[in-house]
Amino acid sequence: MRSQTGEETSFTSYGTVVAVHANGFEVDSYIPGGERLKYSGTSMASPNVANLAAKLLALDPKLTVEQVIDLIKLGAERSANGRVNLINPKRSLALLRAKMEN
Repeated sequence: MRSQTGEETSFTSYGTVVAVHANGFEVDSYIPGGERLKYSGTSMASPNVANLAAKLLALDPKLTVEQVIDLIKLGAERSANGRVNLINPKRSLALLRAKMEN
């Protein structure tokens, strides 16, 4: 996971099963009653990836699961040290638009 400054957090996960990363550090969250708090963790990061997948499917409902995963992975940006592959919604959406034009 990345902090809001783009740095790795102390709880960032790595390994062969981690395909992409998303912001999961101090994400604004609303709790019952409307109070706003900042939470951190994979429970905050994974909705960012799901949101990107939903946007891709909204633009092209005929996409397969594999195509959505590929667009997210191909659009992600690898950190200089190669450990973090941060999602980039703008790049993934641009890839989809280019695919749709062809």
